[in-house]
Amino acid sequence: MNLESIWKPFVLYTCFLGLLTVGGVYLATHSGLYMLVVAGGGLLLVVLGGGAAGQMGASNVEHAGEKGGGNRVASNAGLWSPMETDTSLRLTLLFYGLGVFLWSLVVLGTLRDTLV
Repeated sequence: MNLESIWKPFVLYTCFLGLLTVGGVYLATHSGLYMLVVAGGGLLLVVLGGGAAGQMGASNVEHAGEKGGGNRVASNAGLWSPMETDTSLRLTLLFYGLGVFLWSLVVLGTLRDTLV
């Protein structure tokens, strides 16, 4: 896994788009309830992104000679597939959800006096 190729999606989704989403909700509502809902949504995205990365096991790989056999190649179910050129959906969900969740916690912790 190339760590340098993960920095760009991390900065884009976690740092920039997560902050933009949470900041937009905060500026539009100034509501603590909406911040909690956004934090819950971010946590859900983290679970979906992280859970999708580990869902394929050895039972999902078809062996040659079984039904529908042939010469199939098992897909790479990791977070970062070397065959893909763009950011995978799993990585996007994981990083964006992490950004939304963490920025929501920052807003709830630091700006709690200004929330309605």
